[in-house]
Amino acid sequence: MNLLYLEATLDNLRTKWPHDWPGMAVVVHSALGQLGFLRGARLSSRDQALHDCIFSVIEAIEKDGQSRAHRHQEPQYHNRLHFADAVVSLTVLLANERQVAGRAATDLPSHAEWLAMLTVVSHDFLHNGQINQFRSEIEALSVKALTPYMNQHKVHKDDQALVGALILKTDPAFVPESHQAIAGLPFDVSDPRCLLVLIQECDILASTLPATGLSLTQQLSDEWAPVAPDRSQSLLTNKGRLFFLKHMALFSSPSSRLLGIQTTIDQQIAELEQA
Repeated sequence: MNLLYLEATLDNLRTKWPHDWPGMAVVVHSALGQLGFLRGARLSSRDQALHDCIFSVIEAIEKDGQSRAHRHQEPQYHNRLHFADAVVSLTVLLANERQVAGRAATDLPSHAEWLAMLTVVSHDFLHNGQINQFRSEIEALSVKALTPYMNQHKVHKDDQALVGALILKTDPAFVPESHQAIAGLPFDVSDPRCLLVLIQECDILASTLPATGLSLTQQLSDEWAPVAPDRSQSLLTNKGRLFFLKHMALFSSPSSRLLGIQTTIDQQIAELEQA
């Protein structure tokens, strides 16, 4: 899966948002199909628990999103479209990671891939549209909301602990140190440190691309406007975009290199600096 495929898929989501929205279940079923999972395929009990939890959570996300949208209260950025962007981005990164590792595209998802999917669909669960006042403030609320679903579907305690820890570190404040932690290591998604980096990458991937980045920045600015007007406006400046691209849009995974993301980022930085 190349960059053109990713951009086309993200664009397709936008043609359907919000009035022709197919629902998160459609997005996730498609993603899992591209990762070799067909409905009804037999899974280990541990992976089946993750599978069942994923679809329970996205049903709750869809119901909550529809309810808030009806009241005009769904967050401008942390909405169902963001969840879908992250799922699509994760799918592309995992598919390319398989290619780099020499693993068949048709293989069933590995345990680490199931963990990644649950983490990504849950990482902003019930996001309140606010801004963290301390590290992982809002992410901790997402973990708290997710925990009853993991318990209901008997997700293994070790998997619950890892998914919770990964979600807490989707706070952008952790991004630089997470990439530093894997410098020089062989990249393997079964290593939680590498898995975290991949999840952080898919969380911001759509925001780094020229075709979607500016509109997503505007949406985040709109979301922040009622709670932090100055920070909201700073996002829309060249200086704000440069800061994001240079310091927060970090990519270390082999799959992101295969996609050519850094080249795209470097081109945008050069254009902004010239401007």
